[in-house]
Amino acid sequence: MRVWRITSSMRTDELADMLREVPGTEVTAGPGLVTVHIPAIGDTVQIRFRNVLDADWVHVPTGEPAVQIDLKLRRESLPLIVTVDDVVFTPAYADDLIDPEDELLVPAMPSLVAYSEMHRDVRALGKALDDPNFDLEPDVLAATLTAHRCFLAGAMRVGMWPVRVAAWWEYSSARSAGKITMARFQEDPRWDQLMDGVREARQQSEAQEAHRGSEQGNVRAIR
Repeated sequence: MRVWRITSSMRTDELADMLREVPGTEVTAGPGLVTVHIPAIGDTVQIRFRNVLDADWVHVPTGEPAVQIDLKLRRESLPLIVTVDDVVFTPAYADDLIDPEDELLVPAMPSLVAYSEMHRDVRALGKALDDPNFDLEPDVLAATLTAHRCFLAGAMRVGMWPVRVAAWWEYSSARSAGKITMARFQEDPRWDQLMDGVREARQQSEAQEAHRGSEQGNVRAIR
């Protein structure tokens, strides 16, 4: 493996070459933008080169190669770690999402979360809510939904678009309506766009299911 380290003179394509050495990634580079698609999680990271402060190889518990990119977002430096088949990032702060006039209750938040962990946890809550025997204190459920929203916002601010995960969050939120009282979230046009993406994805899925059902009906009629 070649040794790379970003410098002030490093070009976009050089960062892309660095990321290509991480197995499980599909990397493309354009003017000022590096796109990293990770099929294992079904999402893509868009890295604007002007926001990149630093990039270097890091050690992960599996011993497999991984690249940490430090991104400048406003006054913060946020790590984005591209690993084999996954991406690790910092959840957004709840204080940045919740209406300042509302009380805030959030469980202990990790400093870093993997995309696969986010997807697993958000989906697990949605599936659990389908179980009539599932019982979770309303305050805890509200706090968990808030934490999951922080995960999603954290993924979005480092260039990902987690539609499938957001669909599970929206499902859990809808199933919990009337059972819990959540703090109000601040207006966020990007979140609204993500929810539009969720609705569009559902419509496409329903249309595909209807099409498959029609085809199966035609097959049975032929038989």
